[in-house]
Amino acid sequence: MFMETGDAAIIERTNASQKPPVIFIHGLWSKPANWRGWNDVFEAAGYAPLAPEWPAELGGAAGPETIGGVAAHLARIAGALERRPALIGHAFGALIAQILAARGLSAATVAIEPGPFRGGPPLDVRAEAPVDAAAAGRGPLLMISFARDHLLSPSVNHGAYDQQWRYEHAVTEYIQLPRRGRSMPVESGWSGVAQTALAFLKRFL
Repeated sequence: MFMETGDAAIIERTNASQKPPVIFIHGLWSKPANWRGWNDVFEAAGYAPLAPEWPAELGGAAGPETIGGVAAHLARIAGALERRPALIGHAFGALIAQILAARGLSAATVAIEPGPFRGGPPLDVRAEAPVDAAAAGRGPLLMISFARDHLLSPSVNHGAYDQQWRYEHAVTEYIQLPRRGRSMPVESGWSGVAQTALAFLKRFL
């Protein structure tokens, strides 16, 4: 089953599968269900995919959602898994994936259109949970951008890659694919992006 209600059910199902877990992290104005097609691809490849909800989606946010709060919530899920998961995030979800990877919580990470490390509304990345590009335990990282993206240019994504690449303690790769929309996980052509991410993860777990 793709989604259960509550973190405990997700963790229990994933651990019981004894398969390598992959956590999908959605961005702002998106939902876990956007990863449904990706779930099928990775499940068929022998992984245990899960797409947790953010605290506000679960009704557990005490106040306005912050990137630090979301990262802490997902860190608890990753830490409760018996096997260190791979992380795949899109947009702000990609930033969160990099935050968790820097904390040693990821076996391998795919950051899709992650944008700059420095924050801005509505979530303040710099104040709440900065990406530690120098973290020694980060693990392999693939950063994906898309050509002719008028909202987030490839140069912005490449700038984030440059900050990660300069530290040679882990594999860091960058790829630019044909143009996709901002709802990439569900838009036409998503399967090609999913296969690119899958091929990267297969090299490490």
